[in-house]
Amino acid sequence: MIRQKSKFVRKQQTKSKIRRLSEQQWQTVIQVAEKMAMDNAEQHERTLFIMSCLYSMYLRISELTVNQRWSPTMNDFQRDHDGLWWFTTVGKGNKERQIAVSDSMLQALKRWRTHLGLSQLPSPADSSSLLPKLKGQGGVSNTTYVREIVQTCFDAAIEQLRKNNEDLEAETLMDATVHWLRHTGISDDVKVRPREHVRDDAGHGSGAITDRYIDIELKERHKSAKKKLIQMD
Repeated sequence: MIRQKSKFVRKQQTKSKIRRLSEQQWQTVIQVAEKMAMDNAEQHERTLFIMSCLYSMYLRISELTVNQRWSPTMNDFQRDHDGLWWFTTVGKGNKERQIAVSDSMLQALKRWRTHLGLSQLPSPADSSSLLPKLKGQGGVSNTTYVREIVQTCFDAAIEQLRKNNEDLEAETLMDATVHWLRHTGISDDVKVRPREHVRDDAGHGSGAITDRYIDIELKERHKSAKKKLIQMD
């Protein structure tokens, strides 16, 4: 009660802002990743696949790398009896969930497996690492390594935005982290998919968390204010 009455306690009227990439930033990032993969497939097909997973399936970095509770393998991508593809992961709180795999993500998987010299799609028996180490056996476990790959892609996108005279977009992209890709994927999808579907794919504990990513009302509010005049003609 004391806290509620205190004049020093700040009350927030609106929901906190989600840290995410703008549409232009994301398109530049993924286009740069594709060009990097074309120019140097040995090094950057991996980059393109990582970026696709983090955005398309809203993966946390811990869900893409090997750790004590989780070791992602190729057969975590599985097709059900209806011919639909799903990706199984273990996320925050050691909770297992299934993520619906889009056609675009399936194409990204095919491209990655072709680069590795594998068949286009995994069989249920394919327990090879989803993100194999460049040297040695097993999957990538070093999250710093993945962060550096993503940052390299961000840096290249920043350079491209500056070349395009998009200095403000370049400047704000400098603050981006790996986790922004998850936020961006969720924010983009919740505009066009049912909230409950995005909630389950993202592994949110409640729809209220997913609601934080919905900014349609915010845009409409700004649109209605945009042409408001200070002085009448």
